[in-house]
Amino acid sequence: MRDEILALPDGAPLGSEEELLARYGLSRPTLRQTARILEQEQLLVVRRGNGGGYYGRRPDIGAVTQAAALYLRLRQTTVRDVLDAFQLVNVEAARLAAGTPAGTDATAARADLAEFRQHLVDRLDVTYLAADVVRDEVALYAVLMRMAGNPALELFHRTLFEFGQRDANLRVFQGHPDRCAHWRAGRLRMVDAILARDPEMAVLLARRQNRLMLDWVSPEVERESIAARD
Repeated sequence: MRDEILALPDGAPLGSEEELLARYGLSRPTLRQTARILEQEQLLVVRRGNGGGYYGRRPDIGAVTQAAALYLRLRQTTVRDVLDAFQLVNVEAARLAAGTPAGTDATAARADLAEFRQHLVDRLDVTYLAADVVRDEVALYAVLMRMAGNPALELFHRTLFEFGQRDANLRVFQGHPDRCAHWRAGRLRMVDAILARDPEMAVLLARRQNRLMLDWVSPEVERESIAARD
């Protein structure tokens, strides 16, 4: 059933319960147990009543990251754990994005990155706050992940950001406009390197900012578990 669902478009009907019993040669209890497993995997929707039946679905990235975040909470993951993992993902994203060749499907993403750069430039005379850092990090890496073209990397990035990086950013930058401005300037340089298709420089700048973030986190905060703050 899982293979059949993955071969069909999102929301495609698989059939009624009676049709599936006949198709797979299953008993009703076995079919329903299978359906519960697939529902937990967010691959199946069972609709009851008239016009009901079994329908395939595609799990979105939010559902996957939610499950991963729960696992990280149960493991008492610390702020430092998140930051250490996040810097690896960030650096690789910058490298892949900068190495994207011309004429690929990433052309539109490069245009979006140039637009994002202009957004930062247009606000250079505006005080940059912690909330701005968080907002722009989300926007920047949404574009970089499209350019990188690596779904696994995108999943890791989204999981780490939604789990702990968003909060870590707020805690590191809150009340420190000097850090915010310095971060914006660094991101501008990294974006310029990516747009210039210079992977080595993009990696160097990404690593430099990651080290800054780690330097700015206080020892007390980096030892805290994410679960302890929820």
